[in-house]
Amino acid sequence: MKPPKKRTAFLSRILRSMLAVPVVALSVVAVSATQASAVSRPAIVSVAQDQLGNSTRNHESPMGSGCNYYTGYFRSWKPADGCPSSDGVRWRNSDWCADFAKYVWQRAGVPYADVPEGSGGVLTGWASSFKDYGVEHGTWHTLASGYSPQPGDAIVFDWDQSGDIDHVGIVTSANASTVYTIEGNSDDRTQSNSYSRCVRENAPDRVLNTHQSREGL
Repeated sequence: MKPPKKRTAFLSRILRSMLAVPVVALSVVAVSATQASAVSRPAIVSVAQDQLGNSTRNHESPMGSGCNYYTGYFRSWKPADGCPSSDGVRWRNSDWCADFAKYVWQRAGVPYADVPEGSGGVLTGWASSFKDYGVEHGTWHTLASGYSPQPGDAIVFDWDQSGDIDHVGIVTSANASTVYTIEGNSDDRTQSNSYSRCVRENAPDRVLNTHQSREGL
C-alpha cells in the first residue's frame, strides 16, 4: 500500500529531494538460497520491466482514481466503480504497490507468492505483508545485518520512521551507494526509482528483505 492520496504529491517531492542526501533507513526482503534456486533473479526483474513498459496497465485509469489492474487481478472484492477492464480483469480501486510487487513475484515463480491470501497466503494487499513473508521464510534482513540488496528482492519503505511499512517495490539493481527499483503506485503509476543507501547519523536501524520486500529508504 501507499500513503493516502492527499499525501502522495507531498511525499513524492520529499523523496525526490532525498535523493541528493542520505536517507534515514532501508529494509529488504530477500530470497533464501533454496528459493533463489527455484527462480532466477533476472526473471523477476524481467517481469517488473515488462510491466513498467506495458502502457495498457502501467498507470491508474483514470489517473489519480486508484483504479488499477493489479488489485483487480488479486482482489475482486475491492470497489470497481468507474474502473475499466483489460485482459479479462476488472480493475479495482485500492492502493496497489503490494499488489504490483506480488504480481511480479507470482509471474516470475517466487515460491508461495501464488498462494491466495484467502487460502493461507502471506502476501496480501498490504506492503507490510512482505515483511511477514520474509520473517516466515527467513529472508528478512535488518539494515544492521549488512545485507546488500539483490535484483528481484522486494524493498519496503517506512516513510516517517514510525515502524509501520508504507510502501514496497522490486529491486532491479544496487551498488554501494544506490538502490534502483521498479514500483507500482508511485505517483499513481508504475515507475523506476532510485534511492541512496546511506543512513543519517543516529537513525534507527531498519530491516532489509530480499526477493520480497524492503522498508525504510
